[in-house]
Amino acid sequence: MRNIVVNLELLLLCIQWDYTVDMSWQLIYFWSKKIHRLAMWFSIFFGVPLALSGVMIHKLMEGEFFLIPFDEPTVRFVHNKASNPFALTLAVMMVTGFLMWLIPKIMSARAKR
Repeated sequence: MRNIVVNLELLLLCIQWDYTVDMSWQLIYFWSKKIHRLAMWFSIFFGVPLALSGVMIHKLMEGEFFLIPFDEPTVRFVHNKASNPFALTLAVMMVTGFLMWLIPKIMSARAKR
């Protein structure tokens, strides 16, 4: 991983950057942060039903008693419907989190020039 960062810093030192590029990196960082925060709330919104339905399905498969009676097809339906948006939300969070990690490294490499 360190080699990638060092190679990226060397690449950035070789390229001539101007002020507008700095502003665009800052803008990308700003929007990544906003999108990451929104995706976090969506992951909570989709993750809670996913976790609860997963626990209910697990209890059903293990044959353990669960406090409230539930309909297995309904629980599986909720679990299946919540899983795809949850996965998409996590993918968006991964991309924006990577950008929020990378952009300060790019900016510090540029400042060292």
